[in-house]
Parts: sequence; C-alpha cells; structure tokens
Amino acid sequence: MRRKTMSEHETREQTEQAEETKEVEETKGAEKTREKVSAHNGHVVGLPGKRVVVNGVLDLRGVPVDQLAEAESLTVNGVVLLDEANRNGLVGVESHVNGAVAVVDPDTRVMVEPNMDFTKAAVEAMPPGQKMMLVGNVFFKPDVPPELIAEKFEKLHVVGILIACEGVYGALMGKMERTGVSVQLPEGASAVVRTMGVSRWTKEYVERLADGTTYVNVGVTEVPDDVPVELVERKIASYHNVGVTKAPKAIVALLRSRCGTDLGTFEDKQG
Repeated sequence: MRRKTMSEHETREQTEQAEETKEVEETKGAEKTREKVSAHNGHVVGLPGKRVVVNGVLDLRGVPVDQLAEAESLTVNGVVLLDEANRNGLVGVESHVNGAVAVVDPDTRVMVEPNMDFTKAAVEAMPPGQKMMLVGNVFFKPDVPPELIAEKFEKLHVVGILIACEGVYGALMGKMERTGVSVQLPEGASAVVRTMGVSRWTKEYVERLADGTTYVNVGVTEVPDDVPVELVERKIASYHNVGVTKAPKAIVALLRSRCGTDLGTFEDKQG
C-alpha cells in the first residue's frame, strides 16, 4: 500500500512538473512572438522589423524590394509610402492598411501633424517648387493668394482633410493629389472658425462670434435649446459639416440651408 501511495505521489509530482514546464515553454513562446512585433507611433522611416505595427506613416521609400519581401506582416493605421522602384515590393506580404498606400517621389517632403495651418506669411517664406505630402488636417487660410500657391508648390499630396478657398484649389489643379476630404470655402471668407473634437455651443459663445462667420465642423458640434435661431442666423453665414451636428430642428434647417460642404450628419435634437 505504501508503495502504491508513493507511486501516486510521484506521478502527481511528475504531472505538476510537466504542466509547469509546458507553461514556461508557452510563456517563452509568447515572449518570442512579442519580440518579433515592432510597434511604433508617428513617422517611421524604413522597415524596423519583420512584423511591424505602425500608427501613423510607414515610409518605405528607398527600401530594396528583396528586403521588403522578408517582412512577415505589416499593420498600418495611417499611410504607407513607396517609391517607383519598390511599388510592388509588398506583393505577397501580409498587409493590413487602414488608410492609404501611396507611391511618392524620394525628394518629396513629408509632414505629419494633426493640424497644419498655412498663412500668407508662412507660404511666402517657403522656397519655390515645393514637393510636399501633408498628412493631417490642412488649412490654407483665406489670406493666402492663389498666385503665391502657384509659385511655391510644384506638387502637393494631402492625406486627411484639406480646407482652402476656391482660388487656392484652382491654383493647385494639376499639382495636387488628395486622399480624404476637401472643404472649399468661398472667396473672401472671413472669420473662419474651425472646430475639432466636441464643441458645445452656448448662447454667450455664439454672441461672441463675428457676424458672417464661416464655420467648419470637423468633429461634433452641439447646439442647446436656449440658443435663439435668430442669433445663429446673424452669426453663421456659411456652415461646413464634416462631422456630426446636433441642434434643435429650426437651427438644423438653417444650417443645412447654409451648408457649403455636407459630408457629415445633422441630428434633430427634437426628433
């Protein structure tokens, strides 16, 4: 009996040791898997590993095709940049791109910012013949003249939202590529207000807006019931909706009638 008990005890110990060994091996295997994944945010130049996760821009210009073929998987929430020499280099590579894949000249300057505002002074300071890719929300302010755009930009690729007056769009015809949304403002637009995220109006806020404001909603704009429709009618001359606008029925109707760009949704708070 004693012998049998010891045998059962030994068997139990062996089983426990085997399970512990298995757990260690599984843990090591998981660690090895995690070590293979290269995760980055922002603007990444080159191929940083065989399994890559990027939130932003993965710039693969100049990377040889044979090196790209060694990649096991690419997951990019943003933009992948290739050049003419390696434009087919990702064929056969497991790729998940939530955004865009673009073929861009090696001498093109890439800027990645959530919001980029270009004033007349900023554009004047640029050397002529710019080749640029802008990734984010780009706003050419109304003071930028079209002739200055024609002089300074040779090529422009915008990935995101481009906001500019009609003259600037005309000057960029034949020079510009867009991946995303465009908002064309009327010439001579003044008092342009651009909102991101969540904007909750109050009566006091609307009263402080300039008469004849051009309002660009890139996010969520909420208008409460105590804001008079007559006040909104006087303050908002042009409304551009790229996100969600929530307002009382009368204000929704007013903003819709003055909506130069309607790429989002209007929600009637009384509906």
